[in-house]
Amino acid sequence: MKKLNIALVGCWHPHVPRYYPILQKREDTALTCVWDSTAERGANWARKLGIPFVADYAELLKRSDVDAVCIVAETCRHAELMKKAAEAGKHIFTEKSFTITTAEASEVRDAVKKSGVKFGIAYIRATTPAFVLGKKLMDAGLLGEVNMVRIRNGVDASKMNDLPPDWFDRAVSGGGAWIDLGCHQMYLMDWMLGEPLDISVNAINYYGRDVEDNVCAAVKFRNGTLGVAESTCSTFYSPYMFEIYGRKGSYLCRIDAPESEIQMEAENLEKLRALLPGISLKEEIVGGTVSNASVNSLFGARAVVKVPVAELPQGKEPIELWIDEILYGKENPFDIDCGYRLTRLMEGGCKALATKQIVAF
Repeated sequence: MKKLNIALVGCWHPHVPRYYPILQKREDTALTCVWDSTAERGANWARKLGIPFVADYAELLKRSDVDAVCIVAETCRHAELMKKAAEAGKHIFTEKSFTITTAEASEVRDAVKKSGVKFGIAYIRATTPAFVLGKKLMDAGLLGEVNMVRIRNGVDASKMNDLPPDWFDRAVSGGGAWIDLGCHQMYLMDWMLGEPLDISVNAINYYGRDVEDNVCAAVKFRNGTLGVAESTCSTFYSPYMFEIYGRKGSYLCRIDAPESEIQMEAENLEKLRALLPGISLKEEIVGGTVSNASVNSLFGARAVVKVPVAELPQGKEPIELWIDEILYGKENPFDIDCGYRLTRLMEGGCKALATKQIVAF
């Protein structure tokens, strides 16, 4: 059996526990060593994982038991770590955000394409079943022409004390709620909506730290859709919300809810059933959408459909798609160009926030 030997590069981001169980569980991967910019943190993780800590990144890249790197380091280090890995011929998987600036993103993209190594990025929500369903509905035309997408992503403020102190240092992290949480909304919108035209961003620094902690962005896309992205780490509880609104239907998803909801033209129900075979849909046909009887006659019957999220097909994590591409030549849709586009969106948002102006792409 082919086996991919992977080094854990950086232990700064709290998503480290998301990746190492996957790499340990698979029979075709092995975690072989750890590097971190902070020796104590890296050594602690190495002990926990039962593998060596390598203090010198250059030496790690020379090791024969390192075929690839999983980068979970500080955002400010991403570009240099990825360029060096590409130059050493090591495949790269990186935590989001990709890089802080588009200049860095361009350099990394060039290095990856020149070396021919395989690249993956942690677009974890783009493989979440309820989010995948939203894109399927759009692509199948069941919502009609989509004109608005709204995504809200929040982290309980009480969890902020669990993060490393330099998480709130803009020079290290690149930003606060906009960079770390907002990038989920931005890569989802890039994945679903395509080319952006411009972006505006407003934020509140509720806790008075160096970085923003409550953000709202509006992105206008070339296809005529308006994307609204909300990110916060200053609230008690903020469930992940995903909403798509079109001329013929809408999709409403709350990530911690057992069901998602579709409202659509009743005549398209059969198409929906064909799109979701074997799923126990709860269907209801209701009348018009307004109470005024004379106006109500203008609106046809609509279907309200509840979709049990647990029955949706479970996709693979982005890190597994990357591994499968390397070992088995399978398709990985989240490539180096995706990373570049994400940084372009995030940097545009940072400029819009700093200047209080709409920034064009």
